[in-house]
Amino acid sequence: MNKFNIHYFSSTVHNFTNRNSNNLNSPVLISSKEILDNYEKDKLSVDLLNSNFPFSPWFIVGFTEAEGNFDISLSSNVHTLPKFRFRLSSKYLDIILLCAIKNYFCSGSLQLRRDTQVFTLEISSQEVIKNKIIPLFDSYPLKGTKYYDYINWRDGFKDFLLNKDPDSRLNLIERIKERKLKLNNLKSEYKLPIGHLDKFDGHYISGFVSGDGSFSVVTGPKSFHNGFGQTVFLITQHINNKLLLENIMKHFNVGHLYENKTRTNELNYRVSKKEDLIKIIIPFFELYPPLGVHSISFFKWKSIIEFLVKSKIKGKDRKVFNDTILIPIIRSYWHKDTYDVLKNDLSLNKDKLELRI
Repeated sequence: MNKFNIHYFSSTVHNFTNRNSNNLNSPVLISSKEILDNYEKDKLSVDLLNSNFPFSPWFIVGFTEAEGNFDISLSSNVHTLPKFRFRLSSKYLDIILLCAIKNYFCSGSLQLRRDTQVFTLEISSQEVIKNKIIPLFDSYPLKGTKYYDYINWRDGFKDFLLNKDPDSRLNLIERIKERKLKLNNLKSEYKLPIGHLDKFDGHYISGFVSGDGSFSVVTGPKSFHNGFGQTVFLITQHINNKLLLENIMKHFNVGHLYENKTRTNELNYRVSKKEDLIKIIIPFFELYPPLGVHSISFFKWKSIIEFLVKSKIKGKDRKVFNDTILIPIIRSYWHKDTYDVLKNDLSLNKDKLELRI
């Protein structure tokens, strides 16, 4: 390796590894363990619970497409009124995102399922559903199969508001039961609102990816020759949402769709060609950044792609350089635990993230 390459790489490594120093004294950090422990003690941080963010409505719709559902709870007691619920679920590390959405609607309760470490935000206030949830999804319609879940749920809610008096209740309950059988995983017919797929707002895709997307780096192989360092952008959906993924692929005009051979009915949209990632995917998500944990994944993923482009060398020393220096740095950087959650900040820009990596 000549002196120029050594000097160039030393500078690059210095800049790259500096991001690995965790700023543990930063007042904005809250540990993931603290989230679970304090939730059970009913002592979640006030700053965390008061998180706010100026969401685009399209981001909320996209995130709902990935992580939301529209549900009706029915009691065996005919005198008990149906309960209409809008719910969003996410891993506990994204509680900051759920808290911010809760405050966006000024309503809702958070529940933790300990065995899966999944938080669910549930909104069941009739006033909020009527004045906030329904106007949002009527004005900014869903684009996948969940759209018809919403329409069925919305129409059932309107029927409920008009006929919840005792004289009309029995017939109402029977109609609601029929609607419930057509919701979410219970429905037997899957349709897509084709007219909604002509155009995508960038914030919708950002919200969708913040739920069902991933930015990954292959770090298992021992060498680049065997696949180390492959970077992938992926969105996973049920096969019923194939048309939605096809139109997202059409929007980006790169990548391909394929069915998962080991998981029945799972469809993936994948982009892995470096040129496509650098020219199309990275600029898009810099303009419409994912939020929450996915913002950290994206930043680290993008940094590794940029680092690989600048740092891989050619010549007789290439293999020793890559295997002994480059690979360990990338592997350590990617797997370093940087997923503690930020308080009061979902807009994770480069400067803020570099303090944490």
